[in-house]
Amino acid sequence: MLLNEYIERFSLREYPVFAPEDRAETVLHVLEKKGRFCAPVVKEGRPAGLVTLSLLLGGKENGDSRSRPLSSFSLEKLPVASLTEHLLDVYSKTIAFRGEIVAVIDHEGLFVAVIEKNRLAREIAALYHLGTGESVTLELEVPPSGVRMSEVLAVFEKNDAAVQSFGVMPPSIEGEGLLLCLRVQTADLFRLASNLEKYGYSVRYHSPASGSGDDELREKALEFIRYLDM
Repeated sequence: MLLNEYIERFSLREYPVFAPEDRAETVLHVLEKKGRFCAPVVKEGRPAGLVTLSLLLGGKENGDSRSRPLSSFSLEKLPVASLTEHLLDVYSKTIAFRGEIVAVIDHEGLFVAVIEKNRLAREIAALYHLGTGESVTLELEVPPSGVRMSEVLAVFEKNDAAVQSFGVMPPSIEGEGLLLCLRVQTADLFRLASNLEKYGYSVRYHSPASGSGDDELREKALEFIRYLDM
């Protein structure tokens, strides 16, 4: 999802925005009333910095600081993203910034809206099906070379499982292969993990399987039935 779609979807234009000439006392009152810890400062339509609650509260120790304009304070840097950027690119670019918000600009560099970083993180989690009861986690160890994702995904399809997202990590210190971490939707996690082992994939971790004891007994019964058929 691009930022322009995200903004329209969540109506993130209603966020307190201040100008350099606004007085600290006024800004402090608005932030406290709206329960915000920070807000963008916009000069001539362009992001100019980030004003924080801690900055203004620290300035209150000085006698007349509450009547000072924001331009007299050392504002923090405000991370900026373009309307045409994707949520994933924005998240990876701004995660290192201390602030809680990201300013969105249009193709001319003009301020458009604000994105809250914690809400952005929730959208990323939803995109990858993290934290949902319908998906489970599987971590496989695969050879460092010669493995095609199409082959791995085919194994899941054969076991009536749908891969919703995945990522690849470097091998662990003691491991020799790559670590493939997947979010999967399956009705029978125990059987899926067992079959993956039979296909030669080492299952390093999987989410707890509900009723795994019953699944194991059922699997043994099926193996016995197949033996009788032979």
